[in-house]
Amino acid sequence: MSSKTEILTSLLEELSRASQGNIQAALVISRSQGLTICSYYPPNAPEGTVPQEDVIAGRCTQIQMATGKVFKELQRGPLVRMLIEGNDGYVIIGGAGEDAILAVLTNRRVNLGYLFFMMSKIARQIAASL
Repeated sequence: MSSKTEILTSLLEELSRASQGNIQAALVISRSQGLTICSYYPPNAPEGTVPQEDVIAGRCTQIQMATGKVFKELQRGPLVRMLIEGNDGYVIIGGAGEDAILAVLTNRRVNLGYLFFMMSKIARQIAASL
């Protein structure tokens, strides 16, 4: 039987493979604590091009919390996912159960529609694993 960490790592690796090498980092983050539960950085990622996992986890938690409040105030229902676009790529943040966030950093070549589909699928599996 695999440990939770092994299961989560496997799911993040599956997400990375589905992106055809366009994911630069994928993390499962504790929603309540803002700490990394599990992370995956592809082995071919050039060092120094992606922030450290504690920076990603902290900032993604802050963004998710603030955006969730805005959605509530604007009566848009529960926040499903957010896409933040920059010159060098995307940050995509979505829920993965009651106390987890799935955060992904990608380059600009990623197929966003397919990645959204795969993130939803992987997020459900993460929620079931936790």
